[in-house]
This record gives sequence, C-alpha cells and structure tokens, in this order.
Amino acid sequence: MPNSPSPERRGPHAALPGFLALHRDDPALSEVLGATAGVTTTACGAANLAFWGLTSLTVPTPTLALSRVARTEHGEVSSTRIAEAMRRDPASLTPLLPPFAAVRGADSGVTMVADSMGFRQLYHSSPDATQRPVLSTSALFAGWALSAELDHTAVAVQSLLGWQLGQRTLFQGVQKLAPGAVARLDERGVELERPAPSQDPALTLEEAVPLAAALLRTSLNALLDDHPGAVLQLTGGQDSRLLLSAIPAARRRGLSAMTLGVPGSGDVTVARQLAERYGLRHEVHGLATLEDLGDSDAWDLSREAAMRLDGMSDPIALAALDAAEGSFDQGVRISGLGGEVARGFYYVGAVRERPFSPKDAERLAAWRMFVNEAVEPDLLDPGFAAWARAAANAEVAAAMAAAGGEWFRATDELYLRHRMQRWAGVTDTAVGDRRVVINPMLCEQFLRIASRLPPTAKARSRFLARLQMELDPELGSIPLEGRPSPAAAAYPGPWRSANAMIRTGRRLGRKVTQRIRRQNRPPAGGSLLAGKVVEHWRAHPDLLSSAQLGTFVRTEWIESVLTGSIAPRPSSVAFLTNLIVAAGDPAEKRGKEVRKRSA
Repeated sequence: MPNSPSPERRGPHAALPGFLALHRDDPALSEVLGATAGVTTTACGAANLAFWGLTSLTVPTPTLALSRVARTEHGEVSSTRIAEAMRRDPASLTPLLPPFAAVRGADSGVTMVADSMGFRQLYHSSPDATQRPVLSTSALFAGWALSAELDHTAVAVQSLLGWQLGQRTLFQGVQKLAPGAVARLDERGVELERPAPSQDPALTLEEAVPLAAALLRTSLNALLDDHPGAVLQLTGGQDSRLLLSAIPAARRRGLSAMTLGVPGSGDVTVARQLAERYGLRHEVHGLATLEDLGDSDAWDLSREAAMRLDGMSDPIALAALDAAEGSFDQGVRISGLGGEVARGFYYVGAVRERPFSPKDAERLAAWRMFVNEAVEPDLLDPGFAAWARAAANAEVAAAMAAAGGEWFRATDELYLRHRMQRWAGVTDTAVGDRRVVINPMLCEQFLRIASRLPPTAKARSRFLARLQMELDPELGSIPLEGRPSPAAAAYPGPWRSANAMIRTGRRLGRKVTQRIRRQNRPPAGGSLLAGKVVEHWRAHPDLLSSAQLGTFVRTEWIESVLTGSIAPRPSSVAFLTNLIVAAGDPAEKRGKEVRKRSA
C-alpha cells in the first residue's frame, strides 16, 4: 500500500494549484493534505471541497477555473460566463480552448468539467458504489486518499512508453476524467456524464483548407487583440510557421518571438531568418547549464517535477526544461502544438485504407512508441518484464481497436486521444501555473476539420502544406528546417513524392538502429540531470529501498546502481523517480514516525 509523504512535502506547496473533494465523513482529506497553510475547505452538501492556490469566482460556494487560459477562437471568456455555465450547464464549457477545466461546489455536491481534449488533467475514483468517492486535480492525492495500490498494467505501460494510455493512472481505482466529460460527487458517490460521439461528414482538401485558414486567422487576430505582447514560439518547423502566416502582415512587424535552442542550430537559424525578414523582435534562449547544480537540488527538482506530472510522464525532462525556462520572462506564449494531429504522425508507407490486426498495433508500438522512453532491459524483474511487454502491447491494441477498423484513422486517434491527451496534456498541466501557453491548433473546430479529412489528404503534410499556401504563399516558399518548403509538399510531383518516401525511410532507419542497439534518446539536459539524481540516490540509498520498487525492479539492478556498477539511462531514472513519488518516500515516512515518537 503506498505511503503518503509527510505533510511538509505532500501538501499544496509541492504540487500545482488545485483541489481535492471527498465525502464529508472521509478523514483522508486531512491525512493527505496535512496542516499545510493555504488550504481552504468548504462543505458542499455530502462532500468537502479543499482547494489551494486558487481564487473562487463566486461566493459563498466556490467556483474555480483550473486553467489560466479561458478562451475560444473568438476571444477570452469572462469569469462571469464560466461561473454561470458551471451553475447551469457545465458541459457547455467543453469547447473552450485546451487546456481548460473548472470545478464548482454547491449544496448538491461537487462538479468538475474537462475541455474537449481532456488536456487539462482531472481525476476521479471509479464510479463504483463499493469505492470511496474522490475528485481531484491530482492523481497522487486521489490515490493516497484511497490508500490505493499501484496499477500493475499502468506501471507496465509506463516502463515502455513513458506515459499512460486512455484514462488509466498509476493507481488502481483512480481514473483520468475523459475528454469533454463532467464528473459529480454527491451523496450517491461519483457519477460521470460523457459526450456523445460526433458524427461529422467527411471533408475534401478543397473544403477543409479555407475553413481551417479562416479559423486560424480569426483565432490569431483575437489572441493578439487580447494579448498584444504575446510571444510566438518560433521554430524552423511547419506548425509555428502556420501561426505566423495566420497573423496579418501588418501585425507581424514588432511581434515578439522566441526560440528555445542553441545558437547556430537549424531551428534557430531558420527562425532568425524569418524574424529578420518580417521584422519580428526575436530572442533565442539556450538551455540553462546544470553543471553547478548540486545532487540534492537535482533530486528536489526532479521529485517536484514528478509530483506535478502525477508520476505519469518524464520528470527528468520537465526538470531540465524548467531550469531553462526559469532563466527568462515567460509572458503569454503562442504555441504550435496540435499540428502533428493533422499530418498523420504515425503514418508509414503507402497510405490507403486498410484493416489491421493486434499484430499491426504491436509492430507500431515496437518501432515507433517504445523506442524513446523505455527503461533499460535489465531493470525490470524478469517475471514482471515478460508480463509487462504483453500487457503494454495489449493496451496499445485495445486503444487502436476502440478507434475503429481502419488503420490510418486509428493511428490518428491514437495520437490525438492518447499521446496528445496523456503526454502533451499532462506536461502542459504541470507548468500551467508558471506560464500561459495558448495553442490555437488545439481548438476543437480545428481538430474536427483534421479528423474529417481522409488519411490520404493528411499524409506527408499535404493538408498542412495546402493550408500554408492558403494563408501565405511567400512563407510557404521558404524551406523548413531540414526539409523542403511547404510549397513542395502542397502539390508534389512524382519526384517529390519519391524524395518524401526516402526521408521516411531514413527516419525509420534511425528507429531501427535505436531498437537494435537497445538505446533511446535522452531529453535535452537529461543525461547530466539524471546523473546527479543517481549520485543523490547513492548518498541516500533508502530512497530505493521501497517494497513497491521491489515488486517491479530487480534488487540486483538497484544494488548495481548504488555501487556504481550501472549508470542508468535517463528514462530509467525518470521511471524510478515516478515510482518513488507515487509509492511515498520511505525515508520521509521514518522521519514522520520519529516526530510522532518525539511528540
């Protein structure tokens, strides 16, 4: 059974602003949150709602917006409108631009709602009359409140994928709120209201391109009206260029732009050329050096990152990124996240409609999904490792089967409803209190346009390239970083199509090499930070002594890490950090017991 960390480390100061709701007679509220200052608790009928770091939009009962972004493609949505919608019809808020979520306490109980992508992460107990009910912004707090065991299937998936699929969390009986869903906690327990599946007719390229162009132009104009000083996150790639193209030429000169990277890199070079050409005020921010960071500080950063991620993505990557982001002012940032959904991220080979089998899903998982984030082969207990591989493959196959019977459409759903929701969404949620990031291409209408296109229209970026040419042909004529111009992809001839196939083959070749060498790609700054975390573990070996780790990880492997015989890869350090945080810190537990005896 997981051990709740001591109150000094488990409370709101170690996590994001958020809330925890339980039945009024459930003592777990105070046990999980402790006596940490800054928590407001309100009785809401049969429930108690505790929140921290948030200001209620209404009194006396609380209504809380759980995101700093509250807008549609037409502009910002007022607090009054949010409060009124939560009172009358919470589901009417699901079309707001992700990430968005809200919660309301009333005499009838507590209600929470997610955006259409489920991008802003929310969690609830299973709607089972035999289980104690809980709603929360934190899967960790929900799991600790229920004294829940770790979910072995979730651990299996995370050991290979690095993030979760569907609505599963690391805890048995704790689920993520589904996209566009509403959850209520009242005297009957937890009840869920899910949106009906949309049945939109198909679109042709000729229909989709002008619709998407008009949508992005409206969205970017409204965004700059609301935030004239917003900063465009500009790269050498296609997605940020689409956003720049949607901004009227008259508004580009003087627009702030930033690129995160190393001066002289391809991304920075292309972004700087675009900035000079169109009069943008461009800044380049390099990755912060971690050389002077102490081992203990490295562990604290990584542990806090794991708390913010609820143990369900890479805390080493997030901690390294936080170190870089902390070196410059954040402001309101315009991001191109979402474009990947419209270009067939998982497409390989000739694109034509075809059915698929679980074996196809297993091959996709092996070659495209498990390569980058998997732990090293000898880390897992042998018995668990064999079972984990089969369990993870079954989860990928089930996710694809639920998306329908056509292969390429199923891979689109896998990317949007799983990778985007559970990887990008949890990472975005983890930094939501630190910076305001607006992603125009996550708009529900834009994603619907992309989903209504046939796979042949999205393959090899054909739709996005046509969209680029519709928005700004001049920008479309400039080569991307490491790739030809969008103009070349918009209307490809036989020679250009062959070149695209060659580039795809090279990318697959790199994946094959990774798999044969049993290597993965560490995040920027990840190797150095992971090394410092391991040094901290060697100085404090109790951190790796949890019985929870022994269920999944070879004792001999842990001993080899502690003695210096093994230098674990960053993905393994990330995996162990998440398990340590989810299971509770045994050293801190002993400190709590000592304090009790002293008292």
